[in-house]
Amino acid sequence: MTDQAKIKALNKHFSEVLCPGCGQAIRESDDMSRIQYVRTKRATDVFFHTECFRKIWNRRMNDEKL
Repeated sequence: MTDQAKIKALNKHFSEVLCPGCGQAIRESDDMSRIQYVRTKRATDVFFHTECFRKIWNRRMNDEKL
């Protein structure tokens, strides 16, 4: 997905978009090359930082290490 398409999808949200990995806000002014976008089969848009990928999808493995 291009950076322009990410910005367009980001602008469709009425409220602030938060990264589920770190909880920081994702804004249009952020570097979009560091932002990933996933659209689920239930049409949910998920934006997250590239470095937060493991925090989101490997949560069970991370919890077992604690």
